[in-house]
Amino acid sequence: MRLPSKITPDSISDAVVEIRYLSDLPFEILLGLFVDAFDESYTYISRPPKPPRPGIQESRPRGLVINLGGEKLLYNDKVTIQLRENAFVFSCLDKYIGWKDFRPEIEKAMEVVANTGKVTKWTRVGLRYISEYPKTDLKGCTNFDFTFGLPNVRSSSTAFRTEFNYNEARVILNLSNQIPVARQQALNKLPEVVSTSIIDIDVIQETVNELDIDRVMGIADKMHLIEKEVFFTLLTESFLQTLNPEY
Repeated sequence: MRLPSKITPDSISDAVVEIRYLSDLPFEILLGLFVDAFDESYTYISRPPKPPRPGIQESRPRGLVINLGGEKLLYNDKVTIQLRENAFVFSCLDKYIGWKDFRPEIEKAMEVVANTGKVTKWTRVGLRYISEYPKTDLKGCTNFDFTFGLPNVRSSSTAFRTEFNYNEARVILNLSNQIPVARQQALNKLPEVVSTSIIDIDVIQETVNELDIDRVMGIADKMHLIEKEVFFTLLTESFLQTLNPEY
């Protein structure tokens, strides 16, 4: 399948890259060493964790989170970096900036961390992309049949989760069709509940066991390609054309 290089709109609400590591030092010590290694273009903050997103995260097993008074974050003008015990979690500061711009920011930060000499190996690379489609029925735009054993029942909303191996990666696919999501429409107004469909794809490669940053980023590129393959395979050709694909 020929994969688009860009679609408009992309409808990506979240794009997250998690890279896990091992170190011989406690996280409390590593945190200070890592933060100190970044230059003045990055800002460090600590804040309380965000509440779960309705309809998305509350049913998902969460990754390893160490509560040391809140989230430990570094950010610059493009990305945020969440510092966790044994993991760095990268996301875009505002809206998704595209892999072409997102990837170099990840690689730059990884090189800063690697140069501290405190990481003994990288152990896992994972990508998670979430696309949201308000007032959209996935039955009409995906190659997926939302049916079950009661043919006379018409569901108002449906959630589906599957996990499978694909091209040496572990893929976790979540489809949520027409679930109620509270959306802020304007300042000083109550959120409006909007029927929203969600395509949520995790692609993970475990046991990386690498120290070479180029090899780790090569794995990230592979995970990103698999992410695209799974996403675009889901879409019907007619719906894809409404997204103005560029090749």
